[in-house]
Amino acid sequence: MSEYMQTYQVKRVLTHNPGLKSFRFDRVIEAEPGQFLLAWLPGVDEKPFALSGVFEHEIEITVKAVGPFTSQFMNVQPGDWVGLRGPFGNGFQPIEGMVLVGGGIGNAPLRYLAQRLREEKLDFRWVIGVKTAEDLAFRDELESMPECMIVSEDGSIGKKGRAVDVLAAMHDSEPIIVLAASGPEAMLLAVHGFANTFSPDIPVQLSFERYMKCAVGLCGQCCLDGTGLRICVEGPVLSGHQLQGVTEWGRPHRGPSGRRPR
Repeated sequence: MSEYMQTYQVKRVLTHNPGLKSFRFDRVIEAEPGQFLLAWLPGVDEKPFALSGVFEHEIEITVKAVGPFTSQFMNVQPGDWVGLRGPFGNGFQPIEGMVLVGGGIGNAPLRYLAQRLREEKLDFRWVIGVKTAEDLAFRDELESMPECMIVSEDGSIGKKGRAVDVLAAMHDSEPIIVLAASGPEAMLLAVHGFANTFSPDIPVQLSFERYMKCAVGLCGQCCLDGTGLRICVEGPVLSGHQLQGVTEWGRPHRGPSGRRPR
């Protein structure tokens, strides 16, 4: 796979709920956890998706229906053809003792990171945050993993609360030495703030989402204000050091035209 579009046949579709599915393609690529692909549906659009798994003969992306493109993706069936290009960007760096923090669909790339940590025989802990039990992908798999703690906002699965709420207690029981997070930007900001309450700061690796078009750093659609960092090139995973000077935490993002909404 490369930066040039190629079509790949869908081999399997895993349905977690009607609006949350994983799609497997019969291809082998070299990719780091946290890197992303651009997926193209003919006549519809092209959007970025982080890899949720890389296996011996298959790759996988996980898609949640949140707009016209992703809703259309829910109709893709085994045997259909999808355009893919990538992988792009910088991913997570697996480290012994990592604590993973995921929110919603942001848990998908962390699943691949957990896969890599296990392959490299590195210890880790994973806090999986969802709004409700229905939002949890790979439920049977994750519930069987001793490294995982599931937290839901409505208490329908696991402990009631938010993923970031349990970090302090985790740190008290066993000091956190490095954090990797993926999810809503408000959660990333909270994780970053938690890490900064310690001296020295706990190192963080945060995976960002932005509107992307070229994926090779030319168009500037995905730049972070205050730094000029391009999410498609320097990101999507950025360190706490790289994030110094970012001025747009939680602010409106650029739209398809590259402009910010008023």
